[in-house]
Amino acid sequence: MHNNNVERHHLKPLKVALASLALAGSALAFPVTVLAQDGEVVQIRMQRYTGTEEDAIFQRYKDMLAEASDGRIQLSIFRGGELVPNDQMFTTLRSGTLQAIYGYGGYWGGQMDTGVLESGIPMAWTSLEEAKELWNERGLGELLAENYARQGIHYTVPVFGGKFDLLTKEPVESLADMSELKIRATPSVAAVLEHFDIPTVYIPPQEFYIALSTNTIDGLIYGGPYDYSVLKLDEVATHYTEMNMLYPGFVDNVLVNQRFWDQMPEDLQQIFTEVTAEWADYRHQKFVDWNEEAAHRFDITRLPEDDILAMTEAAQDVWDTEAEKSPVAAEAIEMIRQMARDKGRLD
Repeated sequence: MHNNNVERHHLKPLKVALASLALAGSALAFPVTVLAQDGEVVQIRMQRYTGTEEDAIFQRYKDMLAEASDGRIQLSIFRGGELVPNDQMFTTLRSGTLQAIYGYGGYWGGQMDTGVLESGIPMAWTSLEEAKELWNERGLGELLAENYARQGIHYTVPVFGGKFDLLTKEPVESLADMSELKIRATPSVAAVLEHFDIPTVYIPPQEFYIALSTNTIDGLIYGGPYDYSVLKLDEVATHYTEMNMLYPGFVDNVLVNQRFWDQMPEDLQQIFTEVTAEWADYRHQKFVDWNEEAAHRFDITRLPEDDILAMTEAAQDVWDTEAEKSPVAAEAIEMIRQMARDKGRLD
C-alpha cells in the first residue's frame, strides 16, 4: 500500500478488507444519497484509511458536525478497507460511490500529479508554521484545491500529522554518525541519505521489531515517539534523533465529491468547512500530546543545523522528480523551494 516516494503513517498497521468479489458492482450496492426534502438533512458516506485505533477521534468529528449543523449533517464513517481498499478510495470518490474520504495523497500518487508532494517529501517543510504558511499564504492550498477540482473533487483542508524522525540502537548526533549504520527508510528518504553514504534498506512496519532485535537494521525513520512506543520499539532501541527532515511528517486531507458538494446548501458547506478545519487542528494536537507523553521513553538529541541545510540541498533531486510530473506539480515545487530559500534552508 506504499507508493514509491512516501508512506502514510498511522498508529497501527491497518487490516485491509479482502472483499474484492463483494465489491464488484459496489456502485449498485450503495444507494445514491441526496438531500432530504424536509429540513435539508445531508447524509454523507465517508471512508477513512485508518483502523479501529482512531474510532474515538472520528466519532468526535461526526459529533462536531452534527452539533454545529443541528443534526442536518449526518456523517457515516467507515474504517480503512471496510467499503473499498484504501488505494481505491480516490477513484471511488470521483465516481460518487463515496461522498467523502479522509485520505492521504500518497495512495493516489499515480493518478494525481500533486498527490505525493502534498502528502510530504523530504525537507519540504520543517515546522507546523512553515506548512501552514505554505498552504495558507504561499498558495499551495489554493493550487491543490484547483487541481482536485479538475478531478471532480472538492478539497476542504489539510490535516497535519505528527513527527518523522530517527530511532536507533546507538546514539546519533550527526549525519556522519549514521554512515556506520544501516537505516530503514522509504525510497524518497533513502535518495537523500545516499548523498551522505548512509546505507539504507526498506522493510515494512510489521518487521521493525524483529529487524532491530536481530541487528538486521540499526535504526529507522518512520514516525515520532508515540508511533515507536505503540510498536514497542522502545524495548529494543531508545535513541531518538530529531532530524527536522519533515514536520509535520505527513499531511492528510478531507475530500468531498464535487457533485455532491454542489448539492449542499451554502450554510452547510460553510459549517462543514469550518468544523473540519477545527477538527483538523484538534487531530494534529493529539499527535503533539501523544508524542510528548511518550518522549520520556527515549534519549532525545537533534541533528546540527549544518546537517539540516545539507539534507535540504540533497533533497533537490527528489523535488525535481516531483516537479517533472506536470506544470502544476512544478508550480507547487517552486512554492516549496522559494519558501526554503526565504527561510535560509536553501541557497
